[in-house]
Amino acid sequence: MKVMIQQCIQLLSIITILTTLPVIASDAPGTDRQISLVIYSATDTNAIQPIINAFEKVEPTIHIEYKEFQTSELFSTIQNLPNNKMPDLVISSAMDLQIKLVNDGYAQPFIHPITQALPKWANWRNEAFGFTYEPVVMAYNKAAFNGKPIPQTHEELALAIRTNADFFMHRVGTYDIRLSGVGYLLASQDEINSSISSRLKENLGRVMTHLYCCSSEMIDQIATGELVFGYNVLGSYAINYALNTPTIGIIYPEDYTLVMSRVAFITKHAPHPTNAKTFLRYLLSLEGQQIIAEQSSLIALHPDARGQFTANSLQQNNPLQFKPIPLGAALMVYLDKLKQQRFINEWSNAILYDVVVP
Repeated sequence: MKVMIQQCIQLLSIITILTTLPVIASDAPGTDRQISLVIYSATDTNAIQPIINAFEKVEPTIHIEYKEFQTSELFSTIQNLPNNKMPDLVISSAMDLQIKLVNDGYAQPFIHPITQALPKWANWRNEAFGFTYEPVVMAYNKAAFNGKPIPQTHEELALAIRTNADFFMHRVGTYDIRLSGVGYLLASQDEINSSISSRLKENLGRVMTHLYCCSSEMIDQIATGELVFGYNVLGSYAINYALNTPTIGIIYPEDYTLVMSRVAFITKHAPHPTNAKTFLRYLLSLEGQQIIAEQSSLIALHPDARGQFTANSLQQNNPLQFKPIPLGAALMVYLDKLKQQRFINEWSNAILYDVVVP
């Protein structure tokens, strides 16, 4: 009896496989599209869900499977996946890691007129595409700074920490670049853009700065007063949080404000390439970008997108020195193994500061 049951189960399995074969092959020209799409991403699910919902209404035959990672974890995962296990799209805020993956042959081209609306810095080789415009800000607890000067530049922050160490002690947060890919990106960009980067790191170390994997954790603790200051916080999260949390203040550094973009690419071995192209086309379109601006906690990049959470609005309301991080091979300089290890060691020696009690 058991043998017969097992044989029946095996027969049913074979029938199931055979009946699904046409669906698996449905990305071939002239056939119906497959009703699935796999996205691996380092963007909070809550932030991107409105985009997914809107897309599935426009394309009801495509069902999205979305898996969330941290940036470094996502990079490592893609590097170690066999070709037949690859997702369709990879999305991450760690722009340098995305460029590294594309450079190493993990992406396929996406050539479409819709990409022409992107700034030149947001498209690399028609394979990697930035789709958000997110300033890198400083965030602070307003109540804690009542009556105190608020640093407006990187140099002013370094000076404020040095001259008022007791106030900042154990109450500052930033990324742990050993764990966070986007944290490493921002720290390396500081090194490129600021002559006082080393001094600022040393001062952050002197006040025993807390280290985090994610901006959301820093912002939560700034809101409650556990932290008084957050350095290199993703502006998209901070701006949206501040709308409903009056205790959060935001600083766009006046000497330079880095602008990060979340980067998407279609994998070379995408199991559903037609659907992947359809989704990327929607993500970069004005319609999709308007959804980002109106419904997500991200900031739209498209020049024609309208509303508070758009690149245009930020540039008009804050005529400061925004410095978008351009997609390109230069981002891989700090990913050289020797340079990366040296940079992390120098950062660790400064940030992981041990207070010596005489």
